[in-house]
Amino acid sequence: MKQTRNLLIICALGYATSTMMKKVISDFFSEQGIENWNIDSIGYNMSESYVKKADLIVSSLELNENEYEVPILNGVSLISGINKEETLNQILDIINIINNIEYF
Repeated sequence: MKQTRNLLIICALGYATSTMMKKVISDFFSEQGIENWNIDSIGYNMSESYVKKADLIVSSLELNENEYEVPILNGVSLISGINKEETLNQILDIINIINNIEYF
């Protein structure tokens, strides 16, 4: 059985922007048949406890990658539509790598 993973979406307040990005990613996951990933959307000020459980972060903010132990992608294209497919493909590439990591 595949381990459930966590994708965390972070925006400034955790309302409209992250919810929109979550919808786009959820639809993409459904199209791709990706089922072993939870998707949470939150505001930046609520992120600390969620970050500890995240395997991948997609954000509308410029986050300092050195402060996180997981891959971070800029998700603004998921809202603007500009290079949206490229971002979704990057997400897919990362989750395929993560899904193939075996934990002993």
